[in-house]
Amino acid sequence: MALVVVKGATIMCSHGGALTPVAGEDTATVSGMGIVTLGVETPLTFGKPEVPIGALRPCTAATPAGTHQPCVTSPSTAGMSTTLFIGGKPALLATATGQTASGAGLGKWTVSQAGQTQLQAT
Repeated sequence: MALVVVKGATIMCSHGGALTPVAGEDTATVSGMGIVTLGVETPLTFGKPEVPIGALRPCTAATPAGTHQPCVTSPSTAGMSTTLFIGGKPALLATATGQTASGAGLGKWTVSQAGQTQLQAT
């Protein structure tokens, strides 16, 4: 069992960037926060240090020439619920992870905080 991810969760990239999903399925909520389903996690941009774009903490990824090019998420490759579906889409779990693409090449995103502590699923 793992915690279900909701709006307000924290997703991190492998370069230390952090963001929070602002979308979720409002037809299914935990403490008033919409559950994040597969597809909501992509494409999200972590923001550059000079223009964070609402990121909690900007991504520091840069091209070999030193130009900041922050991570952008790809769809989850793990951590989708097999028992909780909203609108036909699986809920994302705190174990969700996927690839990112940036100026530094491929990286990884993970959920560092699910945004709630009440609902778990498999």
